[in-house]
Amino acid sequence: MEGLTLAPMGVLLSLVFVGSMSMLFRWMFTVPPLMPRLAVTARRSVTTLRRILVPVVEAVASERAVELAARMGEAQKAAIILANVVEVPLTMPLTAPMPEAEARGKEALDVARTIVARHNLPVSTRVVRERHAADGILRIAREEEVNAIVMGIGVKRRLMPAQIGSTIMEVLRRAQCEVVIDKAPLPGGTTPLTLRPHHHTEQPPANAAPPPGQA
Repeated sequence: MEGLTLAPMGVLLSLVFVGSMSMLFRWMFTVPPLMPRLAVTARRSVTTLRRILVPVVEAVASERAVELAARMGEAQKAAIILANVVEVPLTMPLTAPMPEAEARGKEALDVARTIVARHNLPVSTRVVRERHAADGILRIAREEEVNAIVMGIGVKRRLMPAQIGSTIMEVLRRAQCEVVIDKAPLPGGTTPLTLRPHHHTEQPPANAAPPPGQA
């Protein structure tokens, strides 16, 4: 074709168009890699957490558990149920006034509600009276039909099995839903505390003969 000229700008635009279309078609027809079946199951099990129960007390470990529960439920806008169990001694009626314990529980619930509010999640609170905290936690879990219970534990040294509280052990043993236990890190890292070696200097008997040259 005589008289046909190619403008540099037109050639450049054509190349850009062809390159863009090639990348588009490549993206459209590329099959994404399949996720392992176990990974898919694990992902779905977390996203099905719609109602999460967090027992709270006046402790940093409890506040950490609230924050953890809120982050676990943030993506699916899960409802967070904050619970405080007032433990009534066996020597007192269940309805006996316990103003100090009730005041501490209210303060702990207020702090926990503030933590959840930062995540814009629906939140509700429950206060129950029981002889043992585990009974109250499990009762609320059943009544609220929760999908998970998140509890915190704080320790000052490396945790031993015997140091795990009876409340946590009972919840782990009897709960029908998922249970997540969050252990706060050790102060200053994860290095366990060790005892200083005791250097003992043996003293000679009082009636022992002095060494030669010291008589």
